[in-house]
Amino acid sequence: MSALLGCVEVWTVPTKKVCSIIGCENPSKRSFASVRISESLAKTGLRVKDARSRKVYLCADHWKQVKKAFKKVTKPERLRWGH
Repeated sequence: MSALLGCVEVWTVPTKKVCSIIGCENPSKRSFASVRISESLAKTGLRVKDARSRKVYLCADHWKQVKKAFKKVTKPERLRWGH
C-alpha cells in the first residue's frame, strides 16, 4: 500500500491482528467493541489479554464459541429490528 503525501510517497504496512483471548495467537477473524461483546465473553468463560482495550479481536475458533452467547444476548435488540 502506498499513498502520496505531497511529493513524497509514504508506505504503510498493514498490521496483522491476533486473537485477544489469553493463550491464543491465531490471526483474528472478527473485531468488536469491548463494551458490546463483554457480556458474551463472560458467559463463555473466556478472558481477554488486555481488559482495558477498546477493541476485542477474535479468531475463527473463539468466534464460534462466542457467537452462540452473543446471539442470545442480542436477541431483544434483533427483535426490535424485525429480524
